[in-house]
Amino acid sequence: MENMDDKPFWREAIKFPAKLCTVAVLLVLSCHQSQDSNQAVALNTSYQQQRLANYEATILPQAHAMVQSGDLITRLGSDITSEMLRQLNQADKSYSHCGIASIENDTVFVYHSIGGEFNPNQKMKREALSSFGHPTENKAIAIFRPQLSHSQRTVLLKMVKGLYHAGVPFDMKFDYTTNHELYCAEMVAKCMAVAVQNQHWFTITQQGAFKYVSVDNLFLSPVMQLQGGWQY
Repeated sequence: MENMDDKPFWREAIKFPAKLCTVAVLLVLSCHQSQDSNQAVALNTSYQQQRLANYEATILPQAHAMVQSGDLITRLGSDITSEMLRQLNQADKSYSHCGIASIENDTVFVYHSIGGEFNPNQKMKREALSSFGHPTENKAIAIFRPQLSHSQRTVLLKMVKGLYHAGVPFDMKFDYTTNHELYCAEMVAKCMAVAVQNQHWFTITQQGAFKYVSVDNLFLSPVMQLQGGWQY
């Protein structure tokens, strides 16, 4: 007669190979997923290395050879904040941020107003062009040249550097009516207005009751001429 106490044992004995098969399948799937993940990481790393190599070997030398002091430098950031900021542009959403170039002792610097995590003290920055457009945080840059006389260019650079040395903070409210705080396009617009003695050298954007100057208001102005642009 069959011992009833043995039934649980045989049932488990029958189930055991099936459990082994399940574990084996899970291990195989896990290995494939791990390999796929590693391949994805490797491909992304290779892609980023190619972007950086292209930036350093081709784009940056071309930009350095082309830029002049007083030029408007625009960029398109790759973070969510940049994506939101470029949506403020109504005509051309190619760029999200801007600054003014200045060549000092053979180094190209960009003076720009920026806030957020990239600039904790919120004060106006003086940053090398190589860093300003670096591919780890950006995917496009461009150079626009304002049609200025030598004396106007001198005034523009004096204004920009004066604001930098004064430590003017970033305007988080994007309030164009105030001058004690300035956002990026506002800083450029107001400094250029002093240089050319014309408050209306660009078109201002209005959304409802809110008026502001966007990056495309600047580079689409007839005063500006595109010198070169790069996507990477």
